[in-house]
Amino acid sequence: MNWIVKIGKDLVQALTDPYRPELHYMRGPGPKWRAKHPAG
Repeated sequence: MNWIVKIGKDLVQALTDPYRPELHYMRGPGPKWRAKHPAG
């Protein structure tokens, strides 16, 4: 019986995982890029 509950919890966590790496790994240009490419 416990293994059924564990499988259910694992499934729910896999479907509702809050970690979204695509939101973090590309944040845009940094200060060195901005120094090389002045706005204008």
